[in-house]
Amino acid sequence: MGFYSMLVQVTWVGVMLTIMAAAAIAYPLALPNCSDSCGDVKIPYPFGTTEGCYLNDTANIDNGYDSINCTSNAQGQPQPMIWNLNVTNISIEGEMDILMYNGIDCYNQSGTPLLNKTKPWLRVSSFTVSVTKNKFVAVGCDTYAYLNGILNGEPFSVDCLSKCTNNTHNIVNGSCSGIGCCQIDIPKGLRSINFAAYSFKSHKEVWSFNPCSFAFIIQRDKFNFSSAYLTSLQNNRTLPMVLDWAIGNETCEVALNKGNYICGANSNCSNHTNGSGYHCNCKEGYEGNPYLKDGCQDIDECKGINNCTNKQICVNKPGNYECLCIKGYHLESAVCVSNQSSLAIHLAVGEYLYYISLYCTLGFMLTNRGFCHVYSISCWEG
Repeated sequence: MGFYSMLVQVTWVGVMLTIMAAAAIAYPLALPNCSDSCGDVKIPYPFGTTEGCYLNDTANIDNGYDSINCTSNAQGQPQPMIWNLNVTNISIEGEMDILMYNGIDCYNQSGTPLLNKTKPWLRVSSFTVSVTKNKFVAVGCDTYAYLNGILNGEPFSVDCLSKCTNNTHNIVNGSCSGIGCCQIDIPKGLRSINFAAYSFKSHKEVWSFNPCSFAFIIQRDKFNFSSAYLTSLQNNRTLPMVLDWAIGNETCEVALNKGNYICGANSNCSNHTNGSGYHCNCKEGYEGNPYLKDGCQDIDECKGINNCTNKQICVNKPGNYECLCIKGYHLESAVCVSNQSSLAIHLAVGEYLYYISLYCTLGFMLTNRGFCHVYSISCWEG
């Protein structure tokens, strides 16, 4: 059996073993014997739904490191909740999507406040409001709103003003610049928030088309202002919002030296950029949950997109892959070339040199000269 044939057969055996091993590997999200979902929502560690399944870091986090309550909604379907808020998604990258309460301030036609006024708050120091994913919005034609919180360890407050005349003629759908709607960017590192909406004149002059003021933090890509919101938002008790989460309140270096570092094998650590703490990330070529001991597992690039050509087979390696030439080909200058082509070239060159040598020998015998020239190839008497 030729060398290239043996190499290809050995390679194919390795490929088959790799595929079988990959099929047996599942990428766990939760600790062993712990549920990794509640309904359609995945619950990755360091979160968990039962005691012993979430990171117990009570020194930094209220009530352990985020025990997710898997309860049932009004339709009897599983619904994950944190505190009293519905959770719609938890990402390993450090984000949690929730449904946050809407700040509502409504009045009757005579200007008397209704009893449905809400002033939402979220005082959990371990989470920050996502800067990139959210904005603070106030909606109304007789409206001002405040967003309060803790920023860099100090009290913070900002307001938003929205007014219109006693009609909707100047309101532009899609615009949130102060006429019917105003918006403010979330400052980096904001936590322990509360917000509320208020009215200048109890909505008496605009009550027919806008009986309420509204204030809320909402996911940027989920909101595009419409004049219909001047009335319809009173029916929205909650709205989508994104929180940022991280591990503890220390940097990667401090946590690693103190021994409470939790990033698993084949992972890297990065400091949280929207507050204190750190994140774990799988190294390139690996995927899974980096917060588990062996959560980051090798990606089989051979099953997905890779750079191997049709004259190569892909062989998976830990964190990487390799392209080997198929049977009948071998590698020359980073290109797989046919063994037959290479052999034919070698034979042709050998035959050519043989005839040149023979011709030169005959030329020496006939002319009794010490050298001859044939097609720019020289030979000398040996």
